Amino acid sequence: MRVGDVGRAEIAPTHIGFGPGAGVSQWGVRLSGYIQSQYQWSQLSEDQIQQGGATLNQNRFMVRRGRLRISGDWKWAAFDFELDGSTTRGPFVGVRQANASFVWRNPDAARPPYLMVTAGLTEAPFGHELRLGQREMMFMERSLGSLAFFPGPVDVGVRVRGGIAAFRYDLAIMNGTPLDDRAGARNTTDPTRAPDYIGRFGFAARPGKHALSGGVSLLYGTGFHRGSEATKNKLEWIDLNENGAIDTGELVAVPGQAATPSVNFRRWAVGADFQVGLRSKAGWTQILAEGTIASNLDRDLIVADPVVVGADLRELHGYVAVIQELFGRAVVGARYDYYDPNTDLLDRRRGEFVPKAAAIHTISPIAGALLPPGWIPGVRGRLVFQYDAVLDSLGRDSRGVPANLKNDQFIIRLQGEF
Repeated sequence: MRVGDVGRAEIAPTHIGFGPGAGVSQWGVRLSGYIQSQYQWSQLSEDQIQQGGATLNQNRFMVRRGRLRISGDWKWAAFDFELDGSTTRGPFVGVRQANASFVWRNPDAARPPYLMVTAGLTEAPFGHELRLGQREMMFMERSLGSLAFFPGPVDVGVRVRGGIAAFRYDLAIMNGTPLDDRAGARNTTDPTRAPDYIGRFGFAARPGKHALSGGVSLLYGTGFHRGSEATKNKLEWIDLNENGAIDTGELVAVPGQAATPSVNFRRWAVGADFQVGLRSKAGWTQILAEGTIASNLDRDLIVADPVVVGADLRELHGYVAVIQELFGRAVVGARYDYYDPNTDLLDRRRGEFVPKAAAIHTISPIAGALLPPGWIPGVRGRLVFQYDAVLDSLGRDSRGVPANLKNDQFIIRLQGEF
């Protein structure tokens, strides 16, 4: 069981299942859903607008996710269709999952199928937390590096997964343009013909009251540097003396430029993850760890474009987390998250280039209350508080030297699901 997954104590928290979860089932078709309502506060919030008109306020109530899912699960086939509604960037409704699967099941229903071939919109099989459903995550969002590499956890493609004994495999060929599940995100179609190849090989075992799982993940794909359009000759006026009149030397001719072609580049990632579950009288204790080395893979935070930089960008990401369930009624935990978007970054000071630390450290303690099992039949719920203490070098002090940017935040989330 995952923390708060009442009524399924036989399932270890390190398990990512293939079968149905909660919901109402009839004739092999299951209807389920959940809502995440929250209040968030950020040190970056201001009652101002930035260039382009976007507001800077981040202190607000919102519906982070409101999802309704219908799934079918039969002997040889399965399907999933999920709608997502939220107010993250204004009211928005979109498709979160839409896929169909062929399934060759293990005779033991408690074990994953030998083979499951899925086509459509589904999770990218990289690492541990990316494959988890958002309803199953105790922390508010995925770690920073995971969000940078995969703006959204789903993509369109073909996925093959399954398991034999303790061995697990999960392979996919996908477009390579993950769909951001945040409302109003500017998702586009895949700009390259070459797909991304993603896969994870791992294991899952449960000796006694413990649970162990882990794996190695690989990604190889193609990035896209967008070319520029052709421009015409034009005339610009620069009001040098700011008198509002055109004076000598203030008119500048800007020659037109020819279009530049778009260029593809290679990106890759190698990751490893490990999970431990310990069962005690208080409940499950989860210990999670994951690390990734990547090149040119940042697609959201500090977008990697080696064509502009003139060299490949190396990224490093990792996190460790501990979650403790307390008698099925409460949960506490913490996560340390490390992400370096450019391990070779340089900074210019007094005309000289010096190494610059671009790493972002995030410490996220959580505490919450869980709806006790059986209080409301068929319904699960939790109220969780998370504070993110962010340490980085994204700010500047009075001397112009990189300094920590004040960008801590906290979120209080109420989640109900059936």
